[in-house]
Amino acid sequence: MHIESIETISLSCFWGPSDRGVERTWPVHLVRADNGLVGIGRGGNAELIEREFAPMLVGEDPRRPALLWQRMYDRAWRFRGPGRTAMGTIGALDVAIWDLYGRACGEPVWRLLGGYRDRVTAYADGIGYEHQNAEEVAALVRKHADLGFKAVKFHLSDDDRELAFDKVRLSREALGDGPRLMIDIHRMWEGKTAAEMSRRFEPYNLYWIEEPVRGDDEAAHMRMVREATSALVAGGEGEGTLYGIRHLIVDGGLQVVQSDIIGGGGFTGLMRMAALAEAHHVYVAPHGASFPEINCHLIAAVPNGLMVSACPHTEPYQIWSQLYDPPFRIVDGEIHMSEEPGLGLTLNEDFIAAHRA
Repeated sequence: MHIESIETISLSCFWGPSDRGVERTWPVHLVRADNGLVGIGRGGNAELIEREFAPMLVGEDPRRPALLWQRMYDRAWRFRGPGRTAMGTIGALDVAIWDLYGRACGEPVWRLLGGYRDRVTAYADGIGYEHQNAEEVAALVRKHADLGFKAVKFHLSDDDRELAFDKVRLSREALGDGPRLMIDIHRMWEGKTAAEMSRRFEPYNLYWIEEPVRGDDEAAHMRMVREATSALVAGGEGEGTLYGIRHLIVDGGLQVVQSDIIGGGGFTGLMRMAALAEAHHVYVAPHGASFPEINCHLIAAVPNGLMVSACPHTEPYQIWSQLYDPPFRIVDGEIHMSEEPGLGLTLNEDFIAAHRA
């Protein structure tokens, strides 16, 4: 069995409310084998695949994903190194290679990676992308909990600290004591400010505080927050390498690794990060509300897998669930892992035809 070709399809979709959203273009990659099987990957850079990675992958055995990953990683140093574009492209191809490997074996990816659990918790994401007041955020938090999600997260869209406090307070009041509540600060604050706000949030029992500090001295600032709050400190979504995550864990006290499943180098890259995280008693919860169908395989595979992010079907940010036939669905805040081989996904050809760029 060997890789015969790699095809990239560019899709363009409107992300967000139809009257004020943004149009986004995403590539979908089809890694084809000589036996007719096809692996699916998303994201990355199509030009980089055509120029650098496809020539080295064609003819290789997709059942050796660690070897192929290392060759791609080593190739990345030939031009600009493993930065975000390169790691995201490696990640997209790695996901497709694992999908192809699973289809060839007749086993789902989550089991090939480790098979630790067959159900994965999802948390509701997608609140705060727009400029919503505290009452609107609290109402959406409650709405998502009523859909069955046991954990809900909202985002800060601007640096208004009193508004941030009100959003946390009213959201906790709307949720009650049971469901988990998380906040994504988008790296807006320096360390002392983030630590001060974390102490103010303390009475409202946040489960985690995500990306609380800016990146100019992220590890030192993150350590200030870690020492100021009982909430978990989550972050690293923009960090694509094992060594960058090691720095955040060891020097910053990071407690939840959120490297993107694509930007972090796919399943091979994230499995290495998960092992590093477990050695420091740290959880893994990859970034990517648009990738729950991929992230769930990683979280199901490892003991320190925590949750996956997902936009509820009631929100206008989950259009990518329609990429598959049937659409990818989360029921009562939980994903029941499929027994289908590979990722267990079939592309929706009508959706692709309608949104091909």
